[in-house]
Amino acid sequence: MGSLAKNQIGDAGTLALAEALKANKTVRTLYLSDNRIGDAGAQALAEALTVNETLTFLRMDKNILTSAGITALTQTGNAVCKLDGLDNQRVPSPAELAQNQSAAAARAAVTQPSANLQSAFQFLRSDLAAKSTLLDSKLAAKAQQVRTTKAQERTANGQELAPEDQQLRSKLAVKEAELATKEQELKQLRSSLAAKVQELATKDQELAAKDQTPKELELAAKEQELKQLRSSLAAKVQELATKDQELAAKDQTPKELELAAKEQELKQLRSSLAAKDQELAAKDRKLKSALDRIDVFERNQASVHGPIPKVPFTALVTATNNFSEDSLLGVGAFGRVHSGSLPGPPVAVAIKKLLAESIVSYTAFQSELDSLSKFRHQNIITILACAEGHGAYCLVYEFMPNGSVRDRLDCTNNTPPLAWTQRHRIAADVSRGMNYVQTAFFPDHVLFHRDLKTDNVLLDAHFNAKVSDFGLVRDAPHFDDKKSLHTKNFQGTGPYMCPQLLESGRMTIKTDVYAFGMILLELTTADKPGIGLKSKARKAVRHQTINDMLDPALNTTDAERPLINELVTLALECLEDDADDRPSFNTLLATLNPE
Repeated sequence: MGSLAKNQIGDAGTLALAEALKANKTVRTLYLSDNRIGDAGAQALAEALTVNETLTFLRMDKNILTSAGITALTQTGNAVCKLDGLDNQRVPSPAELAQNQSAAAARAAVTQPSANLQSAFQFLRSDLAAKSTLLDSKLAAKAQQVRTTKAQERTANGQELAPEDQQLRSKLAVKEAELATKEQELKQLRSSLAAKVQELATKDQELAAKDQTPKELELAAKEQELKQLRSSLAAKVQELATKDQELAAKDQTPKELELAAKEQELKQLRSSLAAKDQELAAKDRKLKSALDRIDVFERNQASVHGPIPKVPFTALVTATNNFSEDSLLGVGAFGRVHSGSLPGPPVAVAIKKLLAESIVSYTAFQSELDSLSKFRHQNIITILACAEGHGAYCLVYEFMPNGSVRDRLDCTNNTPPLAWTQRHRIAADVSRGMNYVQTAFFPDHVLFHRDLKTDNVLLDAHFNAKVSDFGLVRDAPHFDDKKSLHTKNFQGTGPYMCPQLLESGRMTIKTDVYAFGMILLELTTADKPGIGLKSKARKAVRHQTINDMLDPALNTTDAERPLINELVTLALECLEDDADDRPSFNTLLATLNPE
């Protein structure tokens, strides 16, 4: 019997399982309940059942099969295997639907590689992203479990110490009462001694008139009595001192030892968490490196790229309720962005209606579409379609469920704050996407984003960052030295504009680097961008007080603080007034993602 229920198996895993079933000679029953198997996985299992004569029972309830997948399983002609649970399916989430669509495309690519190569690569990226997210979740859950266990242990130990502490306090109260009694006895002894001294003085006076010998005998007796009293008093004082030492030892030693042990455990826990964070960062860098290698291969396959498909303008009007305010997601330098859903299988998209002043002509619009159609990168927002009508132009993008980086830094709608590992990955993602824009195509032209900011860096379901809202300039005849461009009609957002652009309208490939430096400071502080933030960071670096300016929500560890300090220093290098002193995106990518 084989049970793979509740294992989050999707179509990608089911494809591999189906291949194994084709050669199976031992497994007779198989439970695949409560997974994420869709129609592509069902069709693969159906193919396996046409040749497998060993399996006698297959359970598939609580997956995301539709009628197509169920039909494929029931029409295999296999009379040996009993199918169970096919009529008990659930509705897939958008993330599950997207992942299974990628798996289906990848499976189709196996038989038609020349027509579906792009789908196969998309599947590889989705699979890698899913594994990275699963690793993030497991590490976060493990860290939370460790924190919860240690907190419970500290609470339990505190409760165990409370009765012992009360007993010690009770003993101390008893000893204090004994001490008060001893002090009273000592006072009485002193009073008695004074009386004896007085009595002795009287006797001395009486003996003065009598025989000398009896007087000496009396004095000797009195001296002996006085000596005994003094010896008894010294013994009592020593006894009280010993009792005080015993009480002090019992009251302090166990507590101090317990606190020291707890502090040592807490220190070890912090060290372990820091090591886990470093391990996670290393795995993230390896994943990004693998995705980069896939992307380089994709760029060499020119046949997979084609023009951006057009959709009817009326379909976008319907999807956005005539571009109503209720569907508005945001406003950028080049247009207004609305949410919507395309016809057919429901696919959430973002629809940008370009501002009239941002489109010089229909020819310019088509030229920009030709350029944007070549950008296929995991850190650049994907354009799915375009439309025109009634003098308006629209672009249809993939929908990013986690919104913009600026919204996450502001914790808009009570979203949880970004962790340090997420912020560092966002910085690396943006540098990777911008380096691709500046180096992948058009080697003889200078390309600009012109409005790079945290509002235009969007996060997908796995918090991978993608640059959006491109406004590209690549008209070579306008460049005075092939390195810069002068314009009198520049667009963008003030706090992200470098001094050259504000003062003389001069743009270079380092113009967007300046904006990236401001993004890095926002990631570390969560403050709004501007000259004040740059001055604050410079002062903190100069006085070595960077920790005082960090976002309190970061809750950094000792191992993370040096890395954050390096990121602030790197941000100030990007914000240099002289463009030649700023690093390139290629250098920034090597620093933020060395692997």
